[in-house]
Amino acid sequence: MEWRDRKIGVLMGGMSAERAVSLRSGRAMTAALERLGHQVVAIDVGRDLPAVLSREKIAAAVLALHGPLGEDGTVQGVLEVMGIPYTGSGVAASALCMDKSLTKRLFRDGGVPTPPGQEILLAARGGDARQAAARVLADPPWYVKPANSGSSVGVTRVTERAQLPEALLKATQTDDLPVDGVARILVEKAIDGKELTVSVIDDEPLPAIEIHPIDGFYDYTNKYTSGRTEYRIPPQGVSDQALERVRIAAVQAYRVAGCRGLARVDVMLDASESPWVLEINTVPGMTELSLAPKAAAAVGMGFDQLVARILRGAALKSCGPVY
Repeated sequence: MEWRDRKIGVLMGGMSAERAVSLRSGRAMTAALERLGHQVVAIDVGRDLPAVLSREKIAAAVLALHGPLGEDGTVQGVLEVMGIPYTGSGVAASALCMDKSLTKRLFRDGGVPTPPGQEILLAARGGDARQAAARVLADPPWYVKPANSGSSVGVTRVTERAQLPEALLKATQTDDLPVDGVARILVEKAIDGKELTVSVIDDEPLPAIEIHPIDGFYDYTNKYTSGRTEYRIPPQGVSDQALERVRIAAVQAYRVAGCRGLARVDVMLDASESPWVLEINTVPGMTELSLAPKAAAAVGMGFDQLVARILRGAALKSCGPVY
């Protein structure tokens, strides 16, 4: 379907801890769509979203929302009910991939290599972290992360068991608190090796990128501060055979999760060059520092071309435009 004569809404901002990053992604995508000649409305998503979509007569939605209440299937469900086509994965895949614990179970069942992990429940901002830490069975090192946040919000690398209670508490102190007051935390075995990411669009893998932080691990600060991380395309010191295994694992994860459109699969490559899939981002960042645009550029696809291809994916949705 050609969207040239229809109004496109870019959904950004939202109410999660990743709001600031989402606004940057949304503004960049809005500018690209305007350069492409589309009628574009930038929408900062709030609880009045259905009213705004109706008032603006939005024919298709481009999603630039990151985190809960945006990337997790909730907004996708609203759009389905309203009959508005949208970009990216559907309701089920969005909800599954936002939940790191459920994603890991899905990977295991689907034969996707993924590091061992254990889910821990802890009362948000007030639970007994030492008691919770005692329930962790595996030995360190671990990555401790909220089960339902992105952008490395609340993530800690833990190398000694004594550090675990503090890391568990940090994982409960994000802005994305659960309604029932119980935080679900994933304690995942840390894989030593190279951190890679593979963007997949419409079932097609783009070149792998090696993520090499100047200091520490790839946390929120290193992700979104210019100069704090080196991005290597192609990855250094990785054999062609290993890169092929990484691509295969990334596409397998994308398919097992039922993803559509653009998604980004994060992978660790261990010392024996075996890939371990960590998670899938169903609405990857689209800022000037984001990885999917870098991967697209490596095959000659400019930012505007990438956005145009993302928008084309909305035409494949089963729900038709209401306007």
